[in-house]
This record gives sequence, structure tokens and C-alpha cells, in this order.
Amino acid sequence: MKQKKLMFSKSVAYKWIVSYAVIMLIPLIVSAVIYLQTKQIVEYEIERAGHAMLKQMQNTVDSEINQAEKMAMQLSIHNDVNKYLNLTPAGEKEQSFQIYRTRQELSKYKSTNDFVSGIYLYSSTLDKLLTDETYTDSQTFYELNRQMIGMPYAEWLSMLKGNTETEQGLLPLIEFKRWDSTVVLMKPFSNAGGNEILRGTLVLPLNGSKIQNILRNVDWVNNGDVYITDKNNQILFQNNSLASFETVTFAGGGDNAGTSFMDIAGTENMVSFIDSDTTDWKYISVFPSSVFWEKAREIRNLNLSGLLLCFLVGGGVISYFARKNYNPVRELVNMFSGAKDEQSRRVLDEFAFIRENALAAIRERDDINSRQFRQLRVLQTYYLSRLLKGEAEDGLTAREAARLHHFEWETEDFAVLLFYIQGGGENGPSPSLSNFIVSNIIKDFTGEHHGLSFTEMDGMLAAVININAARSAGWKEDVEEALAKTLEFIDRKYRLQIAMAGSERHTGLSSLHQGYLQALEAQEYRLLLEENVSVWYGDIEPQQTGYYLSINDEVVFINLIKSGELEQASAMVDDILAQLFCSQVSVELVRYAVIDLTSSIMKAVPQENQRSKLWEEWRPMKRVLVCTTRGEFRQELLELTGIACGMANEKLALMANTGIGEEVSAYVKDNYADINLSVSMIGAHFGITPQYVSRLFKEQTGQGLHDYISRIRTAEAKALLQEGVTIEEISSRVGFSSSSAFIRVFKKYEGITPGRFKNLQ
Repeated sequence: MKQKKLMFSKSVAYKWIVSYAVIMLIPLIVSAVIYLQTKQIVEYEIERAGHAMLKQMQNTVDSEINQAEKMAMQLSIHNDVNKYLNLTPAGEKEQSFQIYRTRQELSKYKSTNDFVSGIYLYSSTLDKLLTDETYTDSQTFYELNRQMIGMPYAEWLSMLKGNTETEQGLLPLIEFKRWDSTVVLMKPFSNAGGNEILRGTLVLPLNGSKIQNILRNVDWVNNGDVYITDKNNQILFQNNSLASFETVTFAGGGDNAGTSFMDIAGTENMVSFIDSDTTDWKYISVFPSSVFWEKAREIRNLNLSGLLLCFLVGGGVISYFARKNYNPVRELVNMFSGAKDEQSRRVLDEFAFIRENALAAIRERDDINSRQFRQLRVLQTYYLSRLLKGEAEDGLTAREAARLHHFEWETEDFAVLLFYIQGGGENGPSPSLSNFIVSNIIKDFTGEHHGLSFTEMDGMLAAVININAARSAGWKEDVEEALAKTLEFIDRKYRLQIAMAGSERHTGLSSLHQGYLQALEAQEYRLLLEENVSVWYGDIEPQQTGYYLSINDEVVFINLIKSGELEQASAMVDDILAQLFCSQVSVELVRYAVIDLTSSIMKAVPQENQRSKLWEEWRPMKRVLVCTTRGEFRQELLELTGIACGMANEKLALMANTGIGEEVSAYVKDNYADINLSVSMIGAHFGITPQYVSRLFKEQTGQGLHDYISRIRTAEAKALLQEGVTIEEISSRVGFSSSSAFIRVFKKYEGITPGRFKNLQ
């Protein structure tokens, strides 16, 4: 044990630990002693300066608040103000001069105090606000000052009327509220009877800009934040307009003033607060402690001198131990350096030199291996693509090709597999990554029996399988078993869907092109029938079929569409498709039959509809030609059949509803006073669509239905105007939603407004 300790004491690690410990110990001890003395001085300076700053701000703001409160009390006993609050709606017009005098008085008071930005006097009886500039109802005032108020209208009106809950049900003499970013002084006026309903409320919005200027002019305010909060710690004013929070939680306690140090956003700050002498406000300052270091420069210089002394002493110690410990490092540098002379082997950073040389050797080895693997993979993929395209080299056996291109081929029997991979959504792997995952997993499950080599062909993952002679009888079962295991693993982890199409077994490299064509044909067959399963070319037996759409069937199909028999026509489409897909037919024959059906549908469409712009936008033949699966063919054919039957039904209904115009006219004349009367309401009444009833009415009467409704209402309104009925009453009696809508429609058809028409009679 003693021998091991002795060996470790001679190592480089032990010497460095001792030397660094000695070097670090000296400045730590000196700095700790100086820091303890510095901290006490700085904390005392911070507390004294913060309290003086807050006291200065408190005196200034409290003085302005006192002036605002005195103004509110003077207005509360002002004779003109009380006369205005005692006005009733019946006597409002008679006392217009009194209202004007009151507004003039408010304007005089406003001009004497720039601490308030306005004077608002709300009357509960009149539900109106009188300001130093305007006189309007509460709703209009709210709309004009919505941004300043910053709360719903009902809540704001309830505040003015004094409906908010107060402590012990007592009405406050003066209270401060916050409207969005504006702080207001509110003085309620109670009734002489003592009931809970207020006569009105006096509102004095405080001039936030002036208060912010006061906050900015405080000493050191540019280095920190200053806030004024209410009793709920909600911020009323602040010097920093970019602050994102609305309340402060770091100020409180039962004392009237105090100072503490807190960590805010990772920075030590001095937080001081003091209560207002006149309100329930609190003045808070938050300044980084570093601001006050300038008050203790001598102490800081002393601290820096101590650190400098530590560095000087530590430098001597470092020099001593560095010389002693340099020999092992120098030997490593000499070993990595190829230079012979001492001057060439000398480097500035020995450890960096050793690390860079070691890492460079490792990177060079890894890069060589990676380049070799990528080059081999590219060559293998290119060679497989050539084989599948029929560009095999003559006379080259599978074993020779495997030796040249590093394939795991042992026999001359091959087959081609094509994998169609669908991703698992937005968060799933990319197509290239999906191919990489599937190829590796299938190779793991199949590699113990057969050799697999992969490449990409026409957007699909292609695989050349070298069939093992010992398992040649069940090679398809081996592939399907490996595919099933792959699907189970991938669906659980990657959410990928895989469909496979495979060729038959072929002998020799030259036969791989034929196998690729067979796999392509099997894949095309699988896509046509929308089968998400494995398909082998041997299971497909192409049959020659003489299917075509007979003339009799076409005539019956066209007649069904012309008669509007959608159900029977759709059933006939399904029967024809079932007959077509029940046998193995080529894709070309399927497309021919579908085009034949589409042309029959187009023949059944009325000529006037074929010339319409809507029919040109549908482009039925192009929609069918882009289909690739059985489901897509069926969906497009049924949709086109439904469109054609709908057009036929519209034509038949148009022929059967020749008298609909008179019925609609009578219905409009009976219901013109209904505010809900519209084209949709008329269509619902007659059981047809709004567009169709409007079209029938215009064809039979020569005018639009909406225009006819407006003319009927205008004619009735003219008769009522001659009788002396007011415009507001007429608009409601003839079915208009508002008087403005009535005036707009009347002027459109008569050329003048209803009021002018009434004066001309």
C-alpha cells in the first residue's frame, strides 16, 4: 500500500494537483478577507441611497396626489356640479345652459392642474358624461375611449354607478382605479336620501407621462427600475415602459419602509420600498447592486491590489511547478513530432498538440473506412440498377459478380422484390431514411437464409434476393415471414406501411431484368385493386377478356341519367365495375372501359349544361384519366353520375314548375313585413334550393327575387310615408332591420331619401 502511494506521488497528476491547489489557495484566502469588508460597506451605501431616492420620489408624487384630491373635493361641493348631477332626463334640454356652464368650470379646473389629463363627470340619472371638452352618453364615450378604458363596457359602467363591492358596504370617499394603463381618481356622489344608488361619479385620469418623468428624474433611475403600486401590488406607474409584468411580488411586509437584496433574473438587485403618506400606494425601486460599486472605488482598488498580489505570488509558484512537471509532457511531444532538432519539436501548447495529433489519426482512420463503405455502396447500387435494367455483362456468373462487387451471392437463382413504403405522417422518417430502415430490418430477418441486396428504382425500394439452394422450395415463405416480422416491428416504432410485389425465380444475372418487369407488373396490379398486401407475379394469371359496354347497356344507362334516377344509375356503374374487376385484366382495358362510361355520362348531360362555365370547370374526362386505383375510378364515376342526374332533375323541375313565379310573388306580398324574409326563407317554404327558386322566378317574371322583395317593401313604405308615419316605425313595419338599411334601399329605388320624399308630399 505504501509502495503504491509512493508511485502515485511521483506521477504527473499528483504534482499538478498539488501545484494547482497551492496556486488557487492564495488568491482565495486574500479575496475572501477583502470581500467581507467590501460587502458591508457596499450594503450600507446601497440602503442609504435607496431610501433617500424613494423618499424624494414619495414627496414629489404625494404632493401632486394631494393637489388632485383637493381638486376632487372642491368639485364635489361646487354648486354647478351638484346642479348638473340633480338634472333629470325631462329637464335636460331646458338646462342646456347650465350644462354648458358646468363644462366651462371643469375646463377651468383642468387648466389649473397639469397632473390630471382630464375631468369626467358621470350622471347616473342621465347616463351621460360631461368632460372638460365633450358631453355625450356613456356608450358613445366608451366607444371613443375604448383603448384608454381597457375593460368591457358593462364592467366599466358598473364601476361608474358604484355597483362594485366595497369593504363592509361603505362608500369610499376617494379611491384610485386602473383603466388599462391609465390610473384614475374616482370621487362618488351619494344621494341625499342615503340609499345605495349614486347620483354620479367624478373621474380624474392622472397624467401618466408626468409621473413617468418624475420617476425618470430620480437619481440613478437610468440604472434600474422604479414602480408605484397599489395595495394589491399591481403596478400603476413605472419608469420602464418595456416591462412585461403587471404586478410585483417582491415588495411587501407589514413595515412602512424597507430594503432587501433579491436575485431577479439571475442578477442580484437591491429592492427598496416605502409607503405613501396620503394613499395606499407603495413606492418601489429595483437597482442592480453593481450600480453602487462606484461609491466604493477605494475598496474596489484595494480588492484589485490584493488580487494582483495573489497573481504575482501564484505566478512564481506556477513557474516552479511547471518546470518540475514539464519533462513527461516534453517526452510525449517528442514522440508525436517527426522533427529531429529541439527547435522544430518545440510547440506553444503541448497538450493541444498531442490531442490534435491523436484526434487527427483517429479521424483519418474513420474517414477512410467511411469513404470505402460509401463508395462500395454506390458501386453496388449502380451495378444492381444496371442488372435490373437489362444491362448485365455477358458470360459473368453470380459468384464472379459477388467477388467483384462484394455481394453475398452463392447460387445462380435470383428473384426481384419491390417495396412500396408509405410514411407515418409529418413526424415520421423521410423517404430515404424509411428505405434505409426497411432494408436493414428485412435483411436482418432474411439474411440467415438468403442473400439480399438493395437499390432504389423509380421511387421504390428494390431488392435482389439470392435464393439459397437448401431452401429453394420455401423461399417465398421465408420472404413473407421476414416481411411480417418487419411490419410488426416498424408499425410499432416508426408507423410505416409496407406493400411488396415479387417476381418468380430466375436463373442467371441476365434474367434479373425479366424479374424486375414481373415485379413491376405485380406492383401495378396491387395498386389498381388497392390491396395493401404482398403480391407475387405467379399468383397473377392474366386473362384475355372481350368485355365492352354494349349499345343496349349504354342506352339504358343514358336514359337512367336523363330521367334523374341516381340510385339506379349508380347501381349500374357498380355492376359494370364489378364485372370488369372480377377477372384479371390489363390496366389499359380498365381505362378504356372507364372512358367509355364517362363518355356515356357526358352524352346524357343536357346541351345547355355542357356549354356552361361550371361544366367546363368539372372537366370530367381529365378527372377520370388521372385515377390510378379501383376506388378512385368508382368515386369519380359516381360523382359524375350524381352531377349529371342533378342537372337532369333541375331541367325536369324547371319544366314542372311553370307557375312558381306567381306563388312566390303572392308569398312575398303576404310576408314582406317579416324581417327574416329572404331568398333562403322562400326556398325553404317551397321546398327547393334558394339558387333554384331565384332562377325560376327570374325566368318567369324577368326580375331578380331579391330586387322584387325590396321593391315591394319600398312601395309599402311610400304609402306609410304619405300617412305621416315616422321613418323608424316604417322601417320596422315593412321588414327592414334598421332605419339606416331602409333609407339606403329607399334611396336606391326612388332616387331620394324617405325624409325628402315625405316633405314633398
